[in-house]
Amino acid sequence: MKKRIKITYIFGAFVILLAIIAIVLLLGSARVEREVADMQSTANEYITGQDSIHKMREISDYLTEECQAFIVSGDIKDADAYFQEICTDHRREKCLEAVEPFGKDEAIYISLAEALNSSNELAEIECYAMRLAAEGFGIDPARIHESLTEVKLSKADQALSAEKKLEKSRDMVFNDDYQDMKTTIYNKVYGSLETLLEKTRVEEIESYNKVQHDVVMQNLLLIVLLLIALALLLITVLTVIVPLRNSAAYIRNSKELPTGGAAEYAYLAEAYNKMLETTQEHHELLSYEATHDELTDLYNRKFFETIRTDLANDDPAMIIVDVDHFKSINDTYGHEIGDRVLQRVSDILAKSFRSEDFVCRIGGDEFAVLMMQMRSDLKHVVESKLEGVREALAETVDDLPAVSLSIGVAFSNDIEETEDKTETLFKKADQALYKVKAEGRNGYAFYEDVTIV
Repeated sequence: MKKRIKITYIFGAFVILLAIIAIVLLLGSARVEREVADMQSTANEYITGQDSIHKMREISDYLTEECQAFIVSGDIKDADAYFQEICTDHRREKCLEAVEPFGKDEAIYISLAEALNSSNELAEIECYAMRLAAEGFGIDPARIHESLTEVKLSKADQALSAEKKLEKSRDMVFNDDYQDMKTTIYNKVYGSLETLLEKTRVEEIESYNKVQHDVVMQNLLLIVLLLIALALLLITVLTVIVPLRNSAAYIRNSKELPTGGAAEYAYLAEAYNKMLETTQEHHELLSYEATHDELTDLYNRKFFETIRTDLANDDPAMIIVDVDHFKSINDTYGHEIGDRVLQRVSDILAKSFRSEDFVCRIGGDEFAVLMMQMRSDLKHVVESKLEGVREALAETVDDLPAVSLSIGVAFSNDIEETEDKTETLFKKADQALYKVKAEGRNGYAFYEDVTIV
């Protein structure tokens, strides 16, 4: 009589196989969880680095605003705020320290360090201009800060009249050379941000590939083990083999895995689905944050610089918008109200223009609009839009004060083909804007109507 294998042996073999499968799945799941944790850590590092990089730009703009405000108004509070940042707060240096974990030899740190160096060079010019302004206003530099007393004027500048000192100080912080240095700082700051974004993207792709590789290896091992158990129990085929075989198509198409079948497989599927969802959310978040302003949800300066070059041949109208006396709003009502004012301006601008137009926030209280296919013979259309925006902002809403805007407009079809359309269009709109500011703000001007001296 042929000896038969007892059912207990079969059951024992089945239990052993299940135990092996469970152990393999648990080890693989733990590895997947570690990889997901690494991806989360990478995302957190990116957010920290991004915040520091953006803050470097904001503080640079803050110093510029305080310096320019003092030189224009002679208000010592503006100068005090400037030297408080330069000599006491040192927030720019702290921003650089925040990205040190990425490595001092990494491009992220190097670019931001260069931005800080350029900002310090600009600060020397600003301090010199503020010393000129102080003497022009008849203010003792010692009343402002001891650092200002250490700034020595040249003999030629010392001999200037008070009016000429004020005139020269203002020219120093409003001329093209000064703006070029600001642009250099912006470029270095955003160069650091772009490097950070690329580094994060590469690390996340590497982590994703590791997880995918681990999942594939687990699947292969499970298939081998379950094929051995095929002759022992049909349920193994129905609850493990089939789900694993079907999951390959989902993985290839980056779709969520079905969570049916054996408990171990369901656990693996949920871990994979969570990882896939997290990866997709991270990619969407990084893509959005790279092109949008966090406070207003408008397009940011980086996107604006890119899109205005791409659209140079599409006859856009360039509109540059400044919120009048925004610093005074912050000083009077607080920064929270100031942020809400910016959000209200952004909302009205976004609703006032067409879906094919591009509304961007390019500075603290500075906005830009690219109106597509808007030639100078359609000037009345632009005027209608701007009047609507100004009327809406003239009304008080809730606890927000009414605000006015200074607006400059230029049309690309008025620019000669031999010129750099993108840069020329921006400069012409900016010149129109400064014409409005020079005439008392709260209005708009077209470059074609501006007399440039």
